[in-house]
Amino acid sequence: MLPEAELTSFIAALFSMTNPIGNLGVFASMTADRQRGEARQIAWTCAAAVAITLLIVAWSGSLLLEFFGISVDSLRAAGGVIVLVIGLHMLFNKSEHKQTSGELDDARQRESIAVVPLAIPMVAGPGSMTTVLVAGEQHASVLNKVEISLVILAMAALCGLLFQFAGPIGKRLGDSGMGVVTRVMGLILAAIAMGMLAGGLKGMLPGLAG
Repeated sequence: MLPEAELTSFIAALFSMTNPIGNLGVFASMTADRQRGEARQIAWTCAAAVAITLLIVAWSGSLLLEFFGISVDSLRAAGGVIVLVIGLHMLFNKSEHKQTSGELDDARQRESIAVVPLAIPMVAGPGSMTTVLVAGEQHASVLNKVEISLVILAMAALCGLLFQFAGPIGKRLGDSGMGVVTRVMGLILAAIAMGMLAGGLKGMLPGLAG
């Protein structure tokens, strides 16, 4: 079983990284010209794609690390940098961590947007994948990975549920409300990233721990 503190930290990091509340506005704008039933289908297809992507990362990430010869500590350090950059973008409410304006314009022209770009890279982007990969490598037992998988499934379901009601929720929160949520998530991510970076550096350079 994952220690309670580490499980809570992982849940907070994954929630902040997927940022389902902050992404409501993007989802609503990209599905504004779709019928309600179609938007609902896109929401749950996106959730399924997020779950499948992150589950693959959780269970097969170790094979990728072995193939490229990457240690867990170097992954934690690199992941800390990635998460910190994304957290800072969110803290200042910038959208660069989601997609560029060109990608957003291209997405609006697509017939199917549930998997790309909504699931990947908007929700299950590099930061989310890194968070899951680091957790899976730190807690590599089957039972721990089952716990991580349950968190992933719950988070994907939450994304699907919130995206399904993106219009009403977005109107209720408004741009300022979603901006506040995004900044809070960014602050949490920045704090978690510093812990990942410090832990990775200590493992790579044991002298720092002394």
